[in-house]
Amino acid sequence: MGLALQCKFFGHIITVDKALAVRDGATQEYKRSLQFECDKCGKPVRPRAAGDKHVAHFVHVKQNPECSYAEPPREY
Repeated sequence: MGLALQCKFFGHIITVDKALAVRDGATQEYKRSLQFECDKCGKPVRPRAAGDKHVAHFVHVKQNPECSYAEPPREY
C-alpha cells in the first residue's frame, strides 16, 4: 500500500502537484466540477497538500478499502 501521487484528470495522468495547481487556480464554481479519478480503481479522489507529517498525495473522496491506495484504518 502506498500513497497516490498521480491521478486521472479528463483521461490524462497528472501529478498531485499539477492537480493542486489546477484546484488552487480554479474559481469556486469550477472547483466543484473538477473530477480527479484514482488511476488504480477509477473512483473520485481529491488532492491533499503536503503538511508537517505527510507529502502531497491524493485521497479517496469515499473510502475504498479494495483499492491498493486505500488508507489503513487509524487507531486513536
